[in-house]
Amino acid sequence: MEKPRKGSKGGRLAIYDDSFKIAAARDYFEGNLSMSQVAQKHGIEADTMYYFMRWYRGKHQSKGIEEPQSSSIPLPAPDQLVKELAAARLKITALELLLSNAEREMGVDILKKPGTKPSSK
Repeated sequence: MEKPRKGSKGGRLAIYDDSFKIAAARDYFEGNLSMSQVAQKHGIEADTMYYFMRWYRGKHQSKGIEEPQSSSIPLPAPDQLVKELAAARLKITALELLLSNAEREMGVDILKKPGTKPSSK
């Protein structure tokens, strides 16, 4: 499982493959086990597990890969989400009508048109 570190940073050699680091970090981020339990499961020290977590966050989460959320957060019911979406669409429609009526009554362009250049001050 030895993989030499590339580049001139530090003099130590990395002794774990990236795939092993990713597997250990994902086990922890799934939220089912503590850091020490994951370290014990993979046969590594807790300090090494902490390094794997930091390494994983730096390498993978900056590229848009997010940690899986723990299952302890309750998710809203699908029918509730549909109702909220319908209410949000209704609100958007009402605000658009309000703005168009205000533009018509006042004779002023309120909405910014697409492609409008910013004013130079």
